[in-house]
Amino acid sequence: MKDRPRWIMALFPVFLPLFLSGCGDSPTKVDGPAPTILAVSPTQGTVGTEVRVTGNDFRSGASVFVGNHQATTVEVISGAELFAFVPEGIVAGETYDLEVRNEDGTRGEINAAFSAVAPDLDFVNSATKPSGNTGSTVILEGDAFGDLQGTGTVAFSDGFGGTVTAPIAAPDDWTNTFIVSTVPSGAQTGPVLVTTATGESNTLEFTVTQNAAFSPSTIFWSETTAMPEPLSGHSAIHVPIDDAAGTTVQRAYVVGGTRLDGTLSGQIHHSRIQAGGGLDPWVSATSLTEPRAFSTAVAATPFNSKVPGSGRILTLGGMDENGEPSSTVYSMEMDVDGNLGPATEETPLPTALHSAGAVIFRSYIYLAGGATAGNEPVASVYRAAIDTLGALGEWEALDPMPGPRAHHGFQTFGGYLYAIGGDAGVVSPQGGLDAAGQSRLDGVVYARLNLRNGELFSGWAENSSNLGKARSKHVALVAGGNMFASSGLYSAAKTGSSENTYAQINPDGSIGSFGGATGSNTLQSAGAGNLFNPAAFAYVDGDGVAHVMILGGDNVNDPGQHSGRVFYY
Repeated sequence: MKDRPRWIMALFPVFLPLFLSGCGDSPTKVDGPAPTILAVSPTQGTVGTEVRVTGNDFRSGASVFVGNHQATTVEVISGAELFAFVPEGIVAGETYDLEVRNEDGTRGEINAAFSAVAPDLDFVNSATKPSGNTGSTVILEGDAFGDLQGTGTVAFSDGFGGTVTAPIAAPDDWTNTFIVSTVPSGAQTGPVLVTTATGESNTLEFTVTQNAAFSPSTIFWSETTAMPEPLSGHSAIHVPIDDAAGTTVQRAYVVGGTRLDGTLSGQIHHSRIQAGGGLDPWVSATSLTEPRAFSTAVAATPFNSKVPGSGRILTLGGMDENGEPSSTVYSMEMDVDGNLGPATEETPLPTALHSAGAVIFRSYIYLAGGATAGNEPVASVYRAAIDTLGALGEWEALDPMPGPRAHHGFQTFGGYLYAIGGDAGVVSPQGGLDAAGQSRLDGVVYARLNLRNGELFSGWAENSSNLGKARSKHVALVAGGNMFASSGLYSAAKTGSSENTYAQINPDGSIGSFGGATGSNTLQSAGAGNLFNPAAFAYVDGDGVAHVMILGGDNVNDPGQHSGRVFYY
């Protein structure tokens, strides 16, 4: 030993205990206290559900057991937190203890920590009556789906009693509470469900739609039942409602507006849309607490949101009787016959606005632009969530548009928001042809929505093609995969030669070149007049034919002469 270097001799006291501790007959060394488990979340799920375990004295290399089944993936974040995926072998209906074992042999356990359950499907595209085209993106929301791609499947009906499996593109498209997929080729209208290792979910009826034929270059306008009174600056919305027998009935609603005498209306009327696209006689539904014009109205129903029953109509902002913008939001509950309950106030807008745009996308209301005090346009964009009771949450600011605009069109399609035309300067909402029209916009801006959280991906983009003519106080609608604009104030408006224009919406969200679509029959030649500030919506009738309906409005050739006539094609 004396001939060995001194540094080797110095290490003997260090290595000898380690050598002895590694011998089979030596007791196991305890490196620390036994782990304790305080909580497990979630407490139920399936194979592949990621659980968060909190407690004390977790150490690197720890193992997790659910009952007698060992998790293959464990990530120790700290001594107080770790994550593990529930392993294969668990059985639906059983409740399991969960144990954490450190490498030194110490153990901690919590009894009845995790229950294996079948998945629960609550919504598809934030609706209980979902629909979509083949190839369109769908988000399934619920619970106990698991967090690992490949541990479950999404199935649509094939129309013959069988199913078609939907694709899951990426690992993060499958989580315990939501799944991102697309409507598969061969899918037909029928039940959609989720299957996991521990069972099948409940089903929701999914309607597979097609882009109905839409030929705006061959427009032929027909007149249908007029509104109860002439109006301008009103809102109109199309609302599907299931009647008492469960049959979906299409209805039209008209909200507020200015009358011929200049006073404001607070009345709401509705009409049943007939199989061929026309209207039944109008019925008075209810009145707002205070009259409004130039507000925007949306319908939150089981077809587009998480609301129960037949849904609600909400009117947002608008101009009050003093000519001032309002921040008030009214909500009215619909029944199976389309009647409305009394108007109640919801969470007000962050600022008073009139002539804004609003849409609903997956249980969020998105509000863009509009004019505030002094008719000053804004670029602001907000959203608010609609909960399962129909209540409106707080408004949240999103990325603003590239510039201010009011009196514009605002639509959503395929996971994108669109703002079309409008005014970028101070303009009276009831005025006709202004002196120069310099504030009118011919541009289109769009923003992609994050399908998982509803936020904007990367702000707004300017579309490479524009409307061709600057246009405001018009209508802009999505129909048959096209963006369609009609009426409004634009250069040479008195001729009606550019009354309608349309362009195809591309898969990447951009819009193609706009072209004229007057056909042989303009609104003006059909008797509607040369319109601005009308209301409009797109819809599909009982035969699957796409339509556009334009209701009322003012007359460019004789401002102040509002119309109550209704035209559709």
